[in-house]
Amino acid sequence: MAVYDSDLQAAVDATSVAKDAGTTDDLIGYLRDQLAEREIETSDEEWLRRTVAAIEADPNYMTESEPSDYVSPKREV
Repeated sequence: MAVYDSDLQAAVDATSVAKDAGTTDDLIGYLRDQLAEREIETSDEEWLRRTVAAIEADPNYMTESEPSDYVSPKREV
């Protein structure tokens, strides 16, 4: 089992919750916004589409990959 950044998974989880609650019709945009809130930027549209498709198929989806241009946000200690 692979391990990914907890902020990346949190953005996926928040998108899944929004889908279940019916609070958005644009899950890709919502996921992009959730990533941005966690200082994660990506232009990997294919990853966004794959991830949203996985969320739609499984509300408990666990991240299986990172965007191709993923760089872990720098955190100050």
